[in-house]
Amino acid sequence: MMKFEERQFTVDGMTICAKQWGDSGMPAIALHGWLDNAASFDALAQTLPELQLLALDMAGHGLSDHKPASGNYAIWDDLRFVMAVADQMNWRQFVLIGHSRGAIMATLLAGAIPERVSHLICVDGFIPEPEDPAKFPEQLGQYLQDFAKAGRGDKGHPDLAAAVAARRKATPMTEPAARLIVERGSYRDASGRVFWRSDRRLKLASPVKLSFPQLQANMDAIRAPRLLIIADQGFGRWLPKLPEALVSKFELRHIEGEHHCHMDEQAQQIGQWISRFIALEAELGGGR
Repeated sequence: MMKFEERQFTVDGMTICAKQWGDSGMPAIALHGWLDNAASFDALAQTLPELQLLALDMAGHGLSDHKPASGNYAIWDDLRFVMAVADQMNWRQFVLIGHSRGAIMATLLAGAIPERVSHLICVDGFIPEPEDPAKFPEQLGQYLQDFAKAGRGDKGHPDLAAAVAARRKATPMTEPAARLIVERGSYRDASGRVFWRSDRRLKLASPVKLSFPQLQANMDAIRAPRLLIIADQGFGRWLPKLPEALVSKFELRHIEGEHHCHMDEQAQQIGQWISRFIALEAELGGGR
């Protein structure tokens, strides 16, 4: 088993935590999904010894700090944290591996600052569903209403098993996968009751959702070779609804399993695909 090191970075006065596997090889940053944390890459990291893999706990997740009272979790704001960490690592270019919400972040970042991303790898996600621009007032109104009632607290769970069961109810996944996420993403109070570490504001509406032209413009700006791995019982059920123009430049791989398949036995196959993709693109001159 490859060992990992716990890392901490200071960004805008906040502590951003991470797990790092390997201290040599190609630099890579891994971005987890919504309400997940860096532990979601434990299994996949074991299959990628050629990478210096840094899996972040994004702000409000895992062991990282929450944003200040005036902050929000609009997905593009989190991109500054990723770039700040890359700069502190002195990584001029790096591989981006994202799962779910993290895959959306990776795709946006690869289009916004294309010169910094050598390879884009998305696991069961890569963009949000395009939004009708006419719904902008409704979306913004929902955001304002949500934040007005953001003070409601977490009632907690009697023990870790109950917290794991609640996490599985919210998002279908295997018990071992849920336990990994919950162990890093929760804490016990003096009575032994288990509470989430994640910021409750993560569940509130976004102020804006992106339209198809915006998503297409971002996709067109990406220079890095891109790999999209789809779980048939996860994002694969939604993929046919997306315009072909958003998917066409990805190398596609389908795998049996649910949304968190990269945390289970499928991690071995996914890791092999990623390794081959990076190696082949380097041979072809795609990795810069």
